[in-house]
Amino acid sequence: MAHVIHWMKENRVLYVSYQGYQTDETIKACLDEMAEYLDAVPQPIAMIINWLEVTGYDKDALRSQAGHRTYSHPMAARGVLVGFNPLEAMLNETTVMNTRGSKNTQYVSTIEEAKEYLEAMLS
Repeated sequence: MAHVIHWMKENRVLYVSYQGYQTDETIKACLDEMAEYLDAVPQPIAMIINWLEVTGYDKDALRSQAGHRTYSHPMAARGVLVGFNPLEAMLNETTVMNTRGSKNTQYVSTIEEAKEYLEAMLS
């Protein structure tokens, strides 16, 4: 499997971990599953998106899903992205901005920083 998704706090904070080598198809599969979680929640949620387990990715994989409904889903309040280098963050941010039209992401280096950023939602 190229990703793992589970609740860190039910209906408040979703944990998403991309794992291994990422392609257009693996990223789409993860985004599709994330959308299913977003469809089922009663209020907007935050997501911790872990990129630290990624071993590599196809050249345009981070831009391949522009327009995917997860990026503009009304229940996606905030994404805290972990482990993206500056180029990866820029590629991802471009995709999000082109789809959503606004920024709802924060980039950090560690899971601990992500948890600290979302401390109020996790407690």
